[in-house]
Amino acid sequence: MKTLQKDPYKFVIIIIGFVSALMILLSVLVLKDSETSFTGLEVAFGHEFASLGTWASGEIAFNPFVLLAFALPLIAAINLLLTKNGYLVSMILFVASAILIFMIPELTTVTVTILGNVNEIDVDWTYGTGLILAGILSITGSLFTAFKLYQQS
Repeated sequence: MKTLQKDPYKFVIIIIGFVSALMILLSVLVLKDSETSFTGLEVAFGHEFASLGTWASGEIAFNPFVLLAFALPLIAAINLLLTKNGYLVSMILFVASAILIFMIPELTTVTVTILGNVNEIDVDWTYGTGLILAGILSITGSLFTAFKLYQQS
């Protein structure tokens, strides 16, 4: 705890990492021209959004990239918490997270099953609140870690 008191940037970066990871609980993807939205957990672990029994169903498939995108800031924060000078690794993790976060709409697979025929459909997504905030926080975390790297050299 003494190291966090001596280095306020480290404390801020750790908080940014944890808060960014918590954005998985908010709305991440929103259907264009609709109020239907899906949380990060629904997009990451898959979610059946429509079901007509055995006749038809619609679902979002399990997506490990979404899970990784929200886990990377948490890993970056834990890295800084456990290591003395882990700013370079944390910066790389924050940058990778920001890239993956903004690619989530393209990486999300939606399937519709009608009478046993499974079809993948294209969906026009817009960014949800959680996605935007997680992206901004990841970019902010990478900027703070880059600043600390610059300050150390």
